[in-house]
Amino acid sequence: MIREEDIRLARFLVSKGYIDKVRMDKFQRAMNESASKRCTDVLIDTIGVREEIVAQAISEEFKIPFINLTPAIISVSDTVQKEAYVRKYNALPIIRSGVELTVAIVNPPYKNLFDAMKRDEKTFVVPVVAKRSAFDALVLKQPVEEADEFKKLQSKFQVETLDLRSKGKEKVYEVFRSGKVPNADMIVDEILIRAVKHGATDVYFEPMEGEFRVRYNVDGMIEHAVSLPKELTEPMSNVMRARGSLNVFDKRKAQDGVYTAQYGTMAFDLRVSTLPTIEGERFSIRILKKVKRSVDIDELGFTAENLLLVRHLFNRPRGLLVICGPSAGGKTTTMYGLLNELRNSQKNIMTVEDPVEYRFEFASQVHVDVEQNLDYAATIRAVMRHRPDIIVLGEIRDAEAGAAAAEAALTGAMVVTTVLSSDALSAIPRLANLGIPHAWLATTVNGIIFQQLVRRICKFCRESYTPTKHMLQSAGLGQLEGSIMLYRGKGCDVCGGDGYLGRTAIHEVLVVDESIQDLIFEQASPITIKAAAAKKGFETLRFDAAKKLVAGTISLEEYLRVMG
Repeated sequence: MIREEDIRLARFLVSKGYIDKVRMDKFQRAMNESASKRCTDVLIDTIGVREEIVAQAISEEFKIPFINLTPAIISVSDTVQKEAYVRKYNALPIIRSGVELTVAIVNPPYKNLFDAMKRDEKTFVVPVVAKRSAFDALVLKQPVEEADEFKKLQSKFQVETLDLRSKGKEKVYEVFRSGKVPNADMIVDEILIRAVKHGATDVYFEPMEGEFRVRYNVDGMIEHAVSLPKELTEPMSNVMRARGSLNVFDKRKAQDGVYTAQYGTMAFDLRVSTLPTIEGERFSIRILKKVKRSVDIDELGFTAENLLLVRHLFNRPRGLLVICGPSAGGKTTTMYGLLNELRNSQKNIMTVEDPVEYRFEFASQVHVDVEQNLDYAATIRAVMRHRPDIIVLGEIRDAEAGAAAAEAALTGAMVVTTVLSSDALSAIPRLANLGIPHAWLATTVNGIIFQQLVRRICKFCRESYTPTKHMLQSAGLGQLEGSIMLYRGKGCDVCGGDGYLGRTAIHEVLVVDESIQDLIFEQASPITIKAAAAKKGFETLRFDAAKKLVAGTISLEEYLRVMG
């Protein structure tokens, strides 16, 4: 979102002849279309102003010293403090002297941020401006350091020696006959270490005819890891059952468990899930890195318009806010990001989860335990006796939990929950099918947030190019031919050569006003509700994805993969 200081900087560049009125208008549009883009990024990447000129313009217009930022001049060594400053203020603390703190910036000095910095940190802040490349080389090195940390993980043995597909059956069984096959515990660890190195979120152990196949889920893409001999199925399965504290003797029903593992200096929570198949027991392990902080809502990829709507919905005193999307779509992360907004509030906050993924010191968190007759519905009713202002419900899974959540919203609490659905509008019939009457939905649901994860272009090797007419037409954007640049990742050491690094989300945000309430009460079709919402500015998932495509956050290939 554009700020007064951004406009002031752009006008200064106009006065110096670096940009014209057309590019000034383009700059304002680009800033208003994205809540996450920095002013400097838009000026350099979208408008085409050199980074040296942008830095000098900020220095001259705002009377801030320019500094050649290098690691040698930074004396602040507290990495937690530096990360907090960058995340909260987009400023890098470099020198502390008594109560005076010198911070490097690349954007204009936003008054509200500096006022907050002085007030929150109780210090006198001295800003200096640096070139974007120097600032990012220091601020954005965290992914590089994390990648380096992954590379340091020591392999226990070469798992390729047991790969039926690459080595062939004869050579693999020669290893078996030689007696050099490591134990199952070591094999499982090696596979998980390699999954961590690859940035996988899930590992699938799949018994197939003649092999025990292992695959990774990396940023939503399934990659083949190794095909092990069938003889390893049982011993490896026993290891995973034991680690997840599962019933070793009952292989005929699905089971779930969790355990903690340490690989190198990094700690992980690993969720084990089993499923009986005709070839044997299939295992899925979800890898969750333990983090020291919760995510901020500003980091979740919402556009400026959608972020305003989300904050408006979340700050309502009562009602039901639904976060929906596909499985493993980041719904819980968004829910935690919203909850983190209330860190310093005086509200009575309670969560009901299975399991509790992140701990908050300002909320009472309850773990659902079905074996102790403490399911979602029973827990919600027990929580209501503590008069909470906000209830965060991990997921509505059945009719009883849905009715209890709606009842809690009707009695005056703000209830935030997640549900599986294919888009924002389909969440309404989904909730109705789970047992919440349409009359209750109409009076309790404040809004619905749908999201889906997409791969983000690697910021370390991103390059621009001019798309052809055919490329734009394939994305339904043929009308933009000749007027936009698109972006892609060339591939580098940080991203592993594929041009993608991390993920962001695309969204739909539906605000349920009185007209939408009437349609829900009348059990109107999602198409009818969508048409009514569109008249009031509702933006579809495809439109949000197109914004991120044009802004250079996602590639054309990723847009087509996700949207079709």
